[in-house]
Amino acid sequence: MSWRSLRLRLIAGGIAAILIALGISGAGLALLFERHVTRTISEELNHSLKQLIGGIDLDTAGKLTVSEPPTDPRFEDPLSGLYWQVSDDRHEVLRSRSLWDTVLQLAPDLPVSGSEHLHVIPGPGATRVLAIERVVQLNAPGGPLAVRVVVAADFSRIVNATRAFSCSTTAAGARARLSPDHP
Repeated sequence: MSWRSLRLRLIAGGIAAILIALGISGAGLALLFERHVTRTISEELNHSLKQLIGGIDLDTAGKLTVSEPPTDPRFEDPLSGLYWQVSDDRHEVLRSRSLWDTVLQLAPDLPVSGSEHLHVIPGPGATRVLAIERVVQLNAPGGPLAVRVVVAADFSRIVNATRAFSCSTTAAGARARLSPDHP
């Protein structure tokens, strides 16, 4: 058959259209999966944030304390990938043991008191973390005290899960095409 054949050109065009459609749908599925994983991790972070906020108090001298930190043991393991930090207007900072000697560099915008912000910020070492933060007001002896509360997880969890999903769907599709039992 020659390239001038209409049949050959239609087959080639059909194959090209199918490959383009598969590429676009694969990228779309990976994006949807990444959003799902991000939403799931942010819900876990929100749960820990609420636990942390419930444990914040001021001692008799008016200094910040965390009487009951979140219960996840990863907050105690240095550089575990799960972190919390509490800071106030007086530049007092409390943080989880997992942050080791790092202080999270928060986004410059402050969330409205009671609302939550989700950011990707620099984490310990050269990592990036997905951070959820909220500003709460405490009744201090000198008046209300704004406290910025942050819980963060290593962003590589999202990247690795998305990569594994993309690779597994590609591999599963290849196995299905190569399998003699596949109809």
